[in-house]
Amino acid sequence: MKKTVSCGNCKAELSILQRSATCPQCSANEAEFVINPENNETLEIKSNKLGIWKYEDFLPIFKKKISLGEGNTPLRLANNLFSKDIQLLIKVEGKNPTGSFLDRVSPLMVSDAISRNMESIVCASDGNLGASISAYCATADIKSVCVIPKSTSPEKKVQMVAYGAEVIDFGETIDDSLDLAKKMTDAKRYQATPEFNLLTIEGSKTISFEIVNQLLSQTNNQQLPWIEYIIVPIGSGRLLYSIWKGFKEAKRFGLMGDHKLPKIICVKLKGHDSITNAIKAGDTEPKEIKRRDYANYSLGDAILTRKSVFGVKAIQSIKESNGTSVSVTEKEMINASKKLGKAEGVFAELSSATVVAAIEKLNGEQYFENDAVVLALITASGLKTSRAFQKSTSRFKKVESFRSMGTKVEILSIIDSKEANFGYGIWKVLGQSLSLQAVYQHLKELSVAKHIIEIESTNRQKKYRLTEKGKKLIHKMKELEELLP
Repeated sequence: MKKTVSCGNCKAELSILQRSATCPQCSANEAEFVINPENNETLEIKSNKLGIWKYEDFLPIFKKKISLGEGNTPLRLANNLFSKDIQLLIKVEGKNPTGSFLDRVSPLMVSDAISRNMESIVCASDGNLGASISAYCATADIKSVCVIPKSTSPEKKVQMVAYGAEVIDFGETIDDSLDLAKKMTDAKRYQATPEFNLLTIEGSKTISFEIVNQLLSQTNNQQLPWIEYIIVPIGSGRLLYSIWKGFKEAKRFGLMGDHKLPKIICVKLKGHDSITNAIKAGDTEPKEIKRRDYANYSLGDAILTRKSVFGVKAIQSIKESNGTSVSVTEKEMINASKKLGKAEGVFAELSSATVVAAIEKLNGEQYFENDAVVLALITASGLKTSRAFQKSTSRFKKVESFRSMGTKVEILSIIDSKEANFGYGIWKVLGQSLSLQAVYQHLKELSVAKHIIEIESTNRQKKYRLTEKGKKLIHKMKELEELLP
């Protein structure tokens, strides 16, 4: 069996140790692992192997291998959600060792690093990969360094520290962390950042192999229906491309029989949805989100990036599969997370719950034919962002009660809670339920009434804080809220 790294653009065969997607021959981001069986070799899933190594026929070769028993995550029919309209299957990747699908990626990169006798591993991460890499580095006895944005959830940071990682807080966004991590690569420090390492594609594609295997196996003496759609939450586009690559390879190597490839549906958060916008506009490449727009805090941090590094490949995958892309609001994401927990007993990371919000939206638009079989990929456990979930549910409960008392009081509450203190940020927290211009008008009137005061001003942005008068109003409104049923 011949396993190579080659460029899809110039067709050059590259070093088997190539890890960057950028081809050194033509500079195109088209380098990828390729499998070419020789002499009618048969590739198969080896059920006696541990973790992702049961798919070793489809993966690069390493001298040493690490596993924590990853994979084999549950795939089941939903009992209650959308049961009158579609057949929903749920794939729960939060059951992996550190709670996310990235536990399929870390074994490859850590195995690669120790096979090359590296002394340490560095990665930029919003939290999930950092936690995963740290755990696998601990079991391999190799040092891990995680560069994370300052907004990373405390739960994820605690995981990294618990596994012995050196954690560096750097930048406001994952893009800032990427810049620093890239500079930290050297001859003895292995680069495990997903955007800079092809092994992340290879590890993630095992989700597709596993889905195929589970669908074609008997589960509780009942055959699961073959899927027609799979919905994937994405940031850079890497996971979606990996899923599509995995399904195509499963088809190519005869693992799927006569079954058709599923249609791929991408879900993004509104305001950070460059891929959705590109699909709707018929573009082949997503536009980069401006830093001033991206800076607004969101609870769906695990799928937010300014630069969709794999955006072009994600768009190609969606179009090739005849799929689509949909955007959901933060409020829709939070409501979906609560529904998933209450209806199906699955506690999902907030960003993972976007898949349920997407199904609800597409179902309302009659996108799915009646009784269609749809798979929702739940990429990570809700334990990853439990504080954010608690904050979000209390926030929207408070917002709904304040809303009946007036938008101005709601804006004062947002500034008081430090969720946002400038027009655009407040508009986003409000769920874009009114126009941005209306928010600016409210802020102007609150300033005139001396409920808020301007504390910082630039050509693009004005920031505010509450005056004593504004604080007294909020205090009184909170007292009133406690009297509400």
